[in-house]
Amino acid sequence: PSPPSPDRTTFFRLLASTLDTFSSLLLVQPTLRGFRVGSGGSAPLPLEPTSVTPDRLLLLDSFTQLVVCKGGALALAARSPGSPPAEEVQQLTDAVAAEAAALGAARFPAPLLIECEQGSSKARYLAQKVNPDVPLSAFLQGLYRAIVE
Repeated sequence: PSPPSPDRTTFFRLLASTLDTFSSLLLVQPTLRGFRVGSGGSAPLPLEPTSVTPDRLLLLDSFTQLVVCKGGALALAARSPGSPPAEEVQQLTDAVAAEAAALGAARFPAPLLIECEQGSSKARYLAQKVNPDVPLSAFLQGLYRAIVE
């Protein structure tokens, strides 16, 4: 891949300089949370390919993008209207979409909200963030060394 343009680099530097610490870390290391039908809540997940499963709905937060991705089984259940699983999946999807909208409403600039299904073309936004080249712990150690030394 080609390196980021000077305009994009300047934008992210300016953005990072105006954000609080948590939001700046989201620019560097996104968060991934998983939701399951009937679980009643979310669980933080590692940015690994094993986190993307057919029975899980994912919310990826990278500050500039919010990606809501339905697993393959959930997407299939949602397409069969009238069945009890479809209603549960729709309730879960609505809850996660409302949470993503609340996250986006509190940010400036507003993040791009992307809704997709596992294996669809828009799922590439999730795939590019899964399993990043540098884990957050290694990045923070390098940052600490650069500041202290």
